[in-house]
Amino acid sequence: MPPKTNALLDHVVMLLPYEDIIDPPSWITDKFHVSPGGKHADGRTENKLVLFRDGTYLELVAFTRDDSEKRKGHFWGDKANGVVDFALTPRESLDVSALRDRLGKADSDISYAAPIEGGRRTADRQELKWKVTFPEPGVERGMVPFFCEDLTPRERRVPAMNGNTHHPCGAVGLSGVVIEVSDGHYERLNKSMGAIVNAASIEQGRYPLGTPFEIGRPDQPSVWIRRRPIDGEKEMQLKLVVQCPGKGDQPNLEQRVGEGVVLIDMVNGRHNVQE
Repeated sequence: MPPKTNALLDHVVMLLPYEDIIDPPSWITDKFHVSPGGKHADGRTENKLVLFRDGTYLELVAFTRDDSEKRKGHFWGDKANGVVDFALTPRESLDVSALRDRLGKADSDISYAAPIEGGRRTADRQELKWKVTFPEPGVERGMVPFFCEDLTPRERRVPAMNGNTHHPCGAVGLSGVVIEVSDGHYERLNKSMGAIVNAASIEQGRYPLGTPFEIGRPDQPSVWIRRRPIDGEKEMQLKLVVQCPGKGDQPNLEQRVGEGVVLIDMVNGRHNVQE
C-alpha cells in the first residue's frame, strides 16, 4: 500500500465550453458518470463533477454562457479548454507560513498568497464554503497546485453517494497529474514541488500524493514533472491520469475542444510516465 503523505489530491479542473457543462458530450459520458454541480459565488463560472471512490473528483467548469466579460481578470480567463489546474487538500490544516518557509529553503522563486474564502451554491440551493490558497503571481496557473480546505462539511462539496462513483470506464480514482513544461521551467518546478507537497521525490520528477480515501490501489498517486516536447506552442500542458483497474487496457483520451485539447491517460495498474 502506498505510504501516507501530507498532501492529498483534492480535484483536477477541466475547462470546457458552456454547452458541454449544460449537456456533456459523449466523449465524456461514454467514460464517466457526471454529477450535478452548481454556480460559483463570483457569478462567473458553473461546474459539474465527476466523483471517484478515492474521494477525489474531476471538476468540469465553464464560464457562464461563454461570456467573454466573465473571463476578464479571472485566473483561468486566458486558458484554452482542457485540463487547466489542480488542487490539493492538506491532511491537517494548511500552515501557509511553513509552506512559504519550505519554498524559501528550497531556493524557489514560487510562493503562496494568504488564503481567501470562496464558495458556490448547489443545484438544490445548498451553500458550500471553502478557503483556497493560490500561488502568488509569477507562476502560470496550473504549473503548481492550489490548496482547497472546506469550511462546510466536505461531503457537501464532494457528495459521493447513490452510485455516482461508478463509471463506464471502471475508474475508481485519480492517479495524479502530469505537468509538461519547457526546459526553462523544468528545474524551477523540481526545485519547488517537494516543498509544496512536503515530501521528497520518489523518482526523478515524481512527487507523491495521497487521496482522501484509501482504496487499496496498486499505484502511488503523484505529480509528475516532465519536459515538454518543443512544438512551438505553449510552455505548459497538463494531463490527467485516471486509475481504471480491472478493465484491461483502454485507449488514452486526446480530445480537441475548440482551441484546446483534453489529455487523459487511462491506467490499469501502475502508470509509467516517460521522461
